[in-house]
Amino acid sequence: MVCIKQKPEYFEFINRILNVKFDPEKSPCVCIASLSPDGGILGVAVFSRFMEHNCELSAASVSPHFLTRQFLDVLFHYAFITAGKRRITAVIEDGNIYALKMDKRLGFIEEGRLKCWYGEKDGLILRMLREECRWLRADQ
Repeated sequence: MVCIKQKPEYFEFINRILNVKFDPEKSPCVCIASLSPDGGILGVAVFSRFMEHNCELSAASVSPHFLTRQFLDVLFHYAFITAGKRRITAVIEDGNIYALKMDKRLGFIEEGRLKCWYGEKDGLILRMLREECRWLRADQ
């Protein structure tokens, strides 16, 4: 199941796992949750830092099963169609091999490095342009 309701528990989930502070009351951000059949949270993605042509994507999960086809359809439809962005940017911690492999499998392309972005560790910048997204239907 996928939920696009902006529930506090979804923000609490991703904030706890990533040690961040997404708060829709303080700055624009939108979450999309992947839920188990019983309603448990499998993973949450948050779009933030909205600019004219870009938004930033952050995600956290407790299960590899959170990336369902339905979840990916909703995720990329939101960014490219609903929000009308041309680009999604993701920054992952250097050394997070799982996240890097997952993002590349989804179609993100590594394009840069932010020195000391995570304290002693660098951040790897990844991007996906609308025309590079294979998760959108041809008619979108």
